[in-house]
Amino acid sequence: MKEQNILNLWKAQDSKIEQILKLNTEILKEQISQRSKKALFGLKAEKITGLVFGSLYLFILGGLLAYTIKYSPFANNIFLVAIAVIFLINIKVFIDYIKHLVMASQIDFTGPVIAIQQELLELKFNLVRDMRFWYLQLPFYTLFQLGFIDFSSNIPMVWLVIQLVITLLFTLAAIWIFIHMKPKNASDKKVKWLIDMAGGKQIEKATEHLMEIKNYR
Repeated sequence: MKEQNILNLWKAQDSKIEQILKLNTEILKEQISQRSKKALFGLKAEKITGLVFGSLYLFILGGLLAYTIKYSPFANNIFLVAIAVIFLINIKVFIDYIKHLVMASQIDFTGPVIAIQQELLELKFNLVRDMRFWYLQLPFYTLFQLGFIDFSSNIPMVWLVIQLVITLLFTLAAIWIFIHMKPKNASDKKVKWLIDMAGGKQIEKATEHLMEIKNYR
């Protein structure tokens, strides 16, 4: 009987220890999950800030575009074309920011780790696919001053060459980004740097925290 009592006591102790370990593991997983959630909070804050300032920027661009169309105050239509393209692309940026914010907010960090990782990956891929269009506006920022030029008059050759070189460099940069900004190139240093600037770093941190949870399973 004594041996049976001792055996039952051991089993009871083992059960308690197992319950404590299970509880500690769940608490630890919850803490890691919260860290992952907080890491993504930086992305949400960035998108909200971008939407606030973006709405103001769109208001300024829209007003300037409307004024240019109505009064035609420039010597040619280059300024009009440049501001119109920048305005349209920034509307896309604004919409993309809303989409990324919604996607980030819909991630349920209490769900299965694999499902969360899949949602984070989809968020990152959407970010990369959208970003490639954002940079197409770069060369148009170099064209504003051309709106003041009367091309029927003599233009200094040095100034014209400098203008062409600057516009060409920005155009090449925009084309390079458009071509290389793809999910398959996300590990490239230049591409990764651009992605991190747009919130990719926060997504990466959230994913890294989730890997810690996976290690406990």
